[in-house]
Amino acid sequence: MLKKTTVAIALTALFTAGSASAVTLSQGGEGDHVRLYGEVGVGGHIDTNPDYNHDEFYDTKGYVDDSFATMGVEGQKKNFLYRLELDYQRRNWLGGDGEFELDIDKMYVGYAFTPNQWIEIGLTDTAFDDYDHFGDFTFNKSVETGEAGDQENTVKYQAEFEHLIFGASYSYEGEHKNGSLQGDIVNGYVGWMSDVFSVVIGLEGRGGSDSLTKYGEQQQVGLGMRLKVMPQLTLGFNGFIEDEDLATRKSGDTYLDYQTFRNYGLTLTGKYDLNHQWEIIASANHEEYENWDVESPNYDFTELPPEYGKDRRWGSIGFNYRPAKDIVLSLEGRFGEAPEAGYAYARMYF
Repeated sequence: MLKKTTVAIALTALFTAGSASAVTLSQGGEGDHVRLYGEVGVGGHIDTNPDYNHDEFYDTKGYVDDSFATMGVEGQKKNFLYRLELDYQRRNWLGGDGEFELDIDKMYVGYAFTPNQWIEIGLTDTAFDDYDHFGDFTFNKSVETGEAGDQENTVKYQAEFEHLIFGASYSYEGEHKNGSLQGDIVNGYVGWMSDVFSVVIGLEGRGGSDSLTKYGEQQQVGLGMRLKVMPQLTLGFNGFIEDEDLATRKSGDTYLDYQTFRNYGLTLTGKYDLNHQWEIIASANHEEYENWDVESPNYDFTELPPEYGKDRRWGSIGFNYRPAKDIVLSLEGRFGEAPEAGYAYARMYF
């Protein structure tokens, strides 16, 4: 997710939304409605491994808290849509400090052309962000695709039909989650959905920061698939290939000598439903980044090489337990070249 500037209006809006939870939500004709929603989650990363913590967490220690809360309001009046969503989250990314931060995560207006097609304009997630982990069933998503996530100044179009889905978005002057400029971002997806087999293909490209930051141009393709082998067992696949231009030198405030780095990642997952409350989930993962490879001509020798070399592989196994419809208790253990030994979380939705 994009790291956004925290502003005083976010606090005011959060408290206002909290007091509004006692108000009866409205439902009118022609689809008009107002809905208040949110979630509260407590948990985190267990025994983070410094050898495999490349671009993962702000610190490596026995436990990194990943508690999270969100509250939002969304509605429709005639054909017009709106949404305001606030997140309270840890700054756990590399370069962060682990402290809580209150963000405006989404703030947009939209228009529904038909019940199946609509646009959103403002601060919202880019199109591919909706499906970048489509084939990953793990609670704490495994291989990150590196797509743009939430962006300001975004126009997004989406459509959903019986089986076919597609969407596209354009973001003006996009930013990395650390706040660095990445240039204009265009992405989209197309997918086919059914009860037995579903697949989504996504594309993304960014224009680069014109030497203002280390991020240059980028192109990425992602793929997610789900296959229901039997009523209780579903298999998933998620993968991406990315060509990313990164600066290898800096002179004053100007970044220079951009080189193209090729990155890969894939996840194989399986989900077995023991009953309506218990799910067993396992995964196998591989990712490979060219800037990890000491034999690459573009390797930055000012950085220490990762312990795992140019790629890493790990697996996971865990469960989700739902004691009630809107409660999830999750525990996941990881083994191999994983950035953590486990992940535990309790999440409640409203």
